[in-house]
Amino acid sequence: MGIAVIYGSARRNGNSDQLAKRLTEGFDAVHLYLSDYTIEPIKDYRHSEKEPYPEDDYHSVIEQVLAQDTIVFATPIYWYGASGLTKTFIDRWSQSLREDREGFLAKLSGKSAWVIGIGDDEPHLKGIPLILQFQSIFEFTRTKFEGYILGKANRPGDILEDKVALATVEEIRNKWRGVSG
Repeated sequence: MGIAVIYGSARRNGNSDQLAKRLTEGFDAVHLYLSDYTIEPIKDYRHSEKEPYPEDDYHSVIEQVLAQDTIVFATPIYWYGASGLTKTFIDRWSQSLREDREGFLAKLSGKSAWVIGIGDDEPHLKGIPLILQFQSIFEFTRTKFEGYILGKANRPGDILEDKVALATVEEIRNKWRGVSG
């Protein structure tokens, strides 16, 4: 099982980063830090003649994601939703849909996906809109939404005190290893 971990934080070693690394430790994972790439906002050409899309790193990143079996989105919860980096990357999926709709959907349809969202303001309640958004995205792309972790943290390292999030990490790792609980 190959895993693509998509990090949406602007900072490395933050809480979403730490939890995702703990989740994927020992598994075959490609770690994609969106902050390391230049991904321009989507150019909406749905109702106009097709013009050139931005020449940036989007295709490189999406190809690495599509090469894996499992996708993990790890994002801080910013203003009760995904980070801007995460949202911009997903918005660009519209470009892939326009370029090769059926091919793109076919590549996503066999994958499973997980979401990690970390916030400080009641994330188990106020993170639900984030999860619902991802649920709709995965439903549209026919990607199997396996589950999520919402963790409470603010300062780097706080997530390591969230016993519920850490227990959920272990449950998912056991599932990936084929260990029944």
